[in-house]
Amino acid sequence: MTLLPSNLNHGYKGSKIIIYGLYPIFAIHIFRSLVHFLAESSGLVGIASIKEFPITDGIDPNNLIYLFASLWGATQVSLTIILLVLFIKYKSLIPLIYLICLLDQCFRLISGFIHPLTEEYYTNTPPGVIANIPILLYLTVMFLLSLQGSSNND
Repeated sequence: MTLLPSNLNHGYKGSKIIIYGLYPIFAIHIFRSLVHFLAESSGLVGIASIKEFPITDGIDPNNLIYLFASLWGATQVSLTIILLVLFIKYKSLIPLIYLICLLDQCFRLISGFIHPLTEEYYTNTPPGVIANIPILLYLTVMFLLSLQGSSNND
């Protein structure tokens, strides 16, 4: 398999496990993106367990935070739609889909490293913090496996 086949088609000649391995990734992406985009607090309070900031001088800083989280959710929705279209229409791009998901996961970790939130920001440990490394490992393995198989798919 190649990352960018010269012939885009619906054929994927690798293992079916690689195809089915994208289903939980898509489920996570769909849930996460819709919550961040549509939920009242963008999922930051109810799911990510981030504490709300106090209202100061009649200004609620949480509205600004939720706005940016919702915009981030909109970007996630857009990315998820593009990945689903590629998956449904062009199975020959499955390695590229895995690479995009892997890069997204790496950027999440880098962002958390650059702008770390310590315990005092949370009421509980967010699911993303717990799942980041296992998902990164999963995507790395699945990406590498997606490149295995017949190279007649170009």
